[in-house]
Amino acid sequence: IISPKLYLKSVNLKKSIVLLITLALIIAISALIATGLTYIDKLSTDTKKKHMALQNFVFIQNAADILAKKKKMFSSASGLEMLFLLPIELKAKDLSLQLSFTSAATGLNPNNLIKKERKKLKLNPDYILLFDRILQTYDVQNKELFLALLEDTLDPDLEERIPGSEMALYNRRFAQGKIENYQKFRMLLDRYVLLTEDINIYTIPWKKLLSFYSTKIDFNYIEPDLLRYMLPYIDQQTIQRLTTAKESVFTKWKELGLPKEDIDELKKFNIAFYVPVIRGELRFREGGEATKASFVYDIDKKKVVDIEYQTR
Repeated sequence: IISPKLYLKSVNLKKSIVLLITLALIIAISALIATGLTYIDKLSTDTKKKHMALQNFVFIQNAADILAKKKKMFSSASGLEMLFLLPIELKAKDLSLQLSFTSAATGLNPNNLIKKERKKLKLNPDYILLFDRILQTYDVQNKELFLALLEDTLDPDLEERIPGSEMALYNRRFAQGKIENYQKFRMLLDRYVLLTEDINIYTIPWKKLLSFYSTKIDFNYIEPDLLRYMLPYIDQQTIQRLTTAKESVFTKWKELGLPKEDIDELKKFNIAFYVPVIRGELRFREGGEATKASFVYDIDKKKVVDIEYQTR
């Protein structure tokens, strides 16, 4: 049992660390805004071009540089938790910037459907069963076809498991192999619907259930619905305790308070308690114009691995 004095010291220490990180990031991002303003002055007066340049060339890259310099702060589960809790909102003249971070390893990576054993590629039966369970829940009519679409995409050959399931044979722009992002995964959904006219597959919340930027799932940020599919007999109260209502980050399996059989089941799905792949959400406004962007950043590799943005 932790004494009240030690507990208060621990709380105060955590508050001090959060304050320190907050100040460090605010100072860095304030400098980022100043850099952005200087750069904007050199551009044409075309508002959309200014936004796009600011979005891609200044804020995201400089935010990545800041994260690289502060890497040690986020080298643990508690460090990531602090980063995700930081409220960063800054204003300068008629500009405003909001920046927040979340985990980019909250869901299932479909690329794990095939695994390498003894230098040979094999289907992963645990992932096949999990996908089957998801498809069945949403009454997808031809589960075998959709699984074949996934498998034929990931394997290196061009042989069809089911007629029509080798996407690369029907779309020259479709690259065989790894599914890098949701846009590519969506092409498989569209192909399935084209072949079957079964739109039930669109009702599955794939964007919540899947992640593409890490082979591992960060259990501290796992989607509750995905956990329910992994452990179909678990009760709702336990799911909430482990996800939306968790009191602190988990660092070990025993901290979950689950029976051995449930833990053994979870271990089949590349779960970890610290996955340093994060998603940044950035909102920038200048007067009546605004941009919104998201980027995925790998802390270990110090690299931005994906960017999406939109202007309005």
